[in-house]
Amino acid sequence: MARVNLRAAFMSGMESTVAAQQVFTNRTNEVTAFGRSLEALHRRLDEAPISPVVDRAQGRRNVLTFYGVGGIGKTTLSHELERRFLADAQAEGHDDAVSVRVDVAEEGATDIETLLLRLRAGLGQLGDRWPAFDLALASYWARAHPGEALQEFLDASPAVRRVSRNVGLSEQMAASISQVVPSEVGGLAGLAHRAALGTYRAIRDRVREGRLLADCELFAELVEADADYETLSFFPYLLAWDLERQPRRGRRPRVCVFLDTFEILGGRPDRTAERFVQRCVYLMPNVLYVLTGRNRIDWADGHTSGELDFTGPERWPQLHFNNDSAEPRQHLVGYLSDSDADSYLREALTRGGEPAMPAAVRERIISGGGGLPLYLDLSVSHFVELLARGGQPSVQDFGGSFTAVAARSIRDLSPEERHLVRTAALIDRVDADLLRAGQPALPDGSVARFLRRPFLTHDDAHELPYSLHLALRSAIKEADRGLADGWSHRDRQEVAARLLRRLGERVGPTASRAATAQALESGLRLAADHGIFDDWMALATQRLVMAGQWMEVGAGLSDTATGAPEFAAVRAAIRGVQLRRTGRAQAAVDALTDAAAALPPTSVTAQLVRLHLAHALRNHGDYTGAAAIYRDLLGGEFDGAASYWLCDYDYLGGRFATALATLRERRSRDAADEGERLRLIGHVWRVNARFAEATAAYREAIELARGHGLAAAEAKALANLAQTACWSGETATVTEAAAHARALLDLVPNPVELVKIRSAEAVVAAVTGDQDAARQAVEDTRRLADSIGYRGGHNLADVAEILLRVRAGDREGAHRLRSDLDARTRTSGGNTYWVPVVSSWLAGAEAVAHHPDIEWVDGPAAALGRWAGAVGSR
Repeated sequence: MARVNLRAAFMSGMESTVAAQQVFTNRTNEVTAFGRSLEALHRRLDEAPISPVVDRAQGRRNVLTFYGVGGIGKTTLSHELERRFLADAQAEGHDDAVSVRVDVAEEGATDIETLLLRLRAGLGQLGDRWPAFDLALASYWARAHPGEALQEFLDASPAVRRVSRNVGLSEQMAASISQVVPSEVGGLAGLAHRAALGTYRAIRDRVREGRLLADCELFAELVEADADYETLSFFPYLLAWDLERQPRRGRRPRVCVFLDTFEILGGRPDRTAERFVQRCVYLMPNVLYVLTGRNRIDWADGHTSGELDFTGPERWPQLHFNNDSAEPRQHLVGYLSDSDADSYLREALTRGGEPAMPAAVRERIISGGGGLPLYLDLSVSHFVELLARGGQPSVQDFGGSFTAVAARSIRDLSPEERHLVRTAALIDRVDADLLRAGQPALPDGSVARFLRRPFLTHDDAHELPYSLHLALRSAIKEADRGLADGWSHRDRQEVAARLLRRLGERVGPTASRAATAQALESGLRLAADHGIFDDWMALATQRLVMAGQWMEVGAGLSDTATGAPEFAAVRAAIRGVQLRRTGRAQAAVDALTDAAAALPPTSVTAQLVRLHLAHALRNHGDYTGAAAIYRDLLGGEFDGAASYWLCDYDYLGGRFATALATLRERRSRDAADEGERLRLIGHVWRVNARFAEATAAYREAIELARGHGLAAAEAKALANLAQTACWSGETATVTEAAAHARALLDLVPNPVELVKIRSAEAVVAAVTGDQDAARQAVEDTRRLADSIGYRGGHNLADVAEILLRVRAGDREGAHRLRSDLDARTRTSGGNTYWVPVVSSWLAGAEAVAHHPDIEWVDGPAAALGRWAGAVGSR
C-alpha cells in the first residue's frame, strides 16, 4: 500500500526524633478523575458493539491530561497515580494491570522505535503472545536495520534494556517469529542479515498467501509497506489488536501509559515527533494515556490539521474546551489550597506522631509559597537543616519569594556543596563524574553527600541520572547573583566549559549512540546558554547524522537559542541535513552557504558545514561546486568522506587513473567504508573493460559485506558484478547475481540497484543474441529509471540499446542514440566515458578523437580496443 493510502486507511473506517515522610498531597479531584477515567474507558470498551481498535473512525476517549505551571507537582502526581493504579490492582488480587512510564524529556524517548519497544515490553507483562506486532516488527527490522540484531538495540538504551529484560522480551519475540521461521529459535541476536532476510521473506510470503493473521486488517499492508518511521508509527494499531486478544482473567486487562513532561513535544516547531506519538495514542484506544505537562494539548482544535493526523472534536470529543465533566478530559492542575499545603507540611516532618513544624512557621511558609509544591519542598529542607545545626527554627527563617527560598537553600549547604549545586544548575543532567569535572578540587565525599540531597531527582534511564527541577535551576541561578560568595559570569562560563570538555571526553569511539545523543543534547544546551563551544560537538553531530538520527539532533532547543558562532553553525548544519534529506536541496544550499560564511574555514565546525554544503550541491546537480569543496576538506577532520566523493567525482568525469591511484592509497575506517572503496575500484576497472580485475574487486566487496552483515552493501556489489559479467556473455553469473541482489533488495529496498540489474540483463541478452529479451529489458530499464527519477538509468539503457542495434546492423539508429547519450552526459557533467565506448563499436578512430579528455588507465587504444573486442568477438 502506498504511503498516502496507508495513512488514509488508518485515519478512516474501521537518627533524629524528627521523621521525614514521603508525602503526596491529596489532590482529590485529580485522583478521582483518574479513577473515573479508567472506569469510563473500560465501560465503553465493554459496551461498544464494534471495538474502536477496528473502527478507527470512532472518536477517542482514552486521554487524561493534567497541565499547569512548572513546580506545581505534575510529575509527583503522575507517579502517585501510577503507584495507586498498581497497588489497587494488587490489593484486589488482579495481575492484569500494566503501566508504562515515559519521560518525554529523556533523550530519544520519542524516537518511535524506542517508544514502541518500551510499549511492547510493558505489555509483555500480560503474556507472551503478541503475534501481529512481533512479526510485523521483525519484518520492519530486517529491512530498516540490515545487519543489526534487534537484541543489540534493546541492550543499547538503559530504559529499554531494563524493561525488556524484566519480561524476557527477546524470548517472547523470538517465540512469535519461530512460529513462522522455526530456525529462529536462538533469540533475537540471530535476527541479522541472511537470517533476517529469511524471516522477512517467510512472513511476507505467508501474508501474500493469506495464511498469516488474515483477520488482522491492514497487517498485510504494514508488512509490505516501506520500512521507515512513517510506516512504523502505525504499528501501535497492531499492539492494540493483540491486546484485544489477550486472555481475560475475569475482566479486560488494564493498561495505562504515563507520558510526563509532554510540553517538550508541543513546544517544537516541527511536530513530526508529536505526530508519531499522537498516532500511538489514537491507534491504541483500549489503553488509557495519562499526559502531564505545562500546556493544554490542542488535538481537539481545528487549526492543527496538516501538522497532526488526528485532529478536531470528532476525533477527540472530550479534549475540547467546553468539556468540564466527562472523563477522561483535560485538567488544569492548580496551586495547592491552604488546607492542602498545611496538610503537606504537617505530614512531611513529624515528632512523636505530631507535626514538627510549629503552626506559625507553617502559616508563614503557606503565605509565601502560594500553594507551589516545590516551594514547600525547599522550605521543609531548610527546616531540617536548621534543626541539624542544633537551632530552633523561627518564623523569621521562612517566607519570601521563591528566589529567596532558593537562596536560603544554597546558604544551608556547605561551601563545597554550594559549588556543586551551582554546577548542577548549569546543566540539565549530571552524575558524580561530571560534577567532579566541574569542581575538580572537591573531594569525592562532598560529591557523594551532595548526590544524596532530597532536591535532586534520580532516574537511571539516563546516562546522566541526576537532575534539579527546571524551576529550581532557574531560581538558583537568579538567587546566586545576590549572594556574597555567588559566582560571577566568568565563573559560570569556566565551569560550563569544563563540563562541556568532560562530556566530549565521554563521547569516544566506543560510546553508544544513545550516550552520544544525550551528551550532545546537554552540550548544545550549555553552548546555547553560555556562549561556549567544543569541536567534539561537530564530530558527534556528524556521527549521529550518519546513523540516521538527524531528525532528533537539537530538537529540544528553542529556535531563539543563541550562542557562539560555531553553535549557530552546527544548528545550521543540522537544518541543512533536514532540508536535503526531505528533497529541498536549494534551501539546504542557501542555509549552509550563509552558515559557512560566518566561520573561519579551518575550524572543525566550518568543515562540517561545508561537507554538508557539498552534499547539498551534489544533490542539486552542481558536481563541480561540490568537488571544489571536497578538495578544500582534504587533510581535515572529514578527509575520509571528502576523498571518497572526490574519487567518485573523478570516476564520473573519466579521470580513471587519478581515481584509481587515490583509492589505492586510501585507508578505510571500517568494513562499510572498505566496501565502498572496493566497489569504486571495481567501477573504474569495469568501464575500462578490465573485467577480470573488476570482478575480483566486486567479489571481495561481496564477501566483506557478507562477513559483516551489510546487506545493502552486498546488494550493490552483486548488482555491479552482474553489470560486469554481462559483457562477457556470462548469463549464469548474471542470473545468479541478479537473483541474490533482488532477494537482498527485498530486505533493503534500493530502486537504483534494480535499474542497474535490469540494464545488465539487457546487455547479456544482446551479447548472447536474444534480441527480444534485450529489447524488453531495455524498456524495463527506462521505465524503472523514470519511475524513480534516476536520469543515469537512461545512460545505461542507451548503452544497452546501442549494443543491441550494432549487433543487429542498425548503425543509423546506433549513431542517433549515441548523439542522445553524448548530449545527456555532457549536460550532467558525468558518465561522459560511455560515448567513446559506444563509439568504439562504430569507429575506433572517431572514438579516440571525440573524447580526448578521458583518462583511461592504460591509454585509449588499449581500453577502447578491449571494448570493441567485447562486441566484435561474438
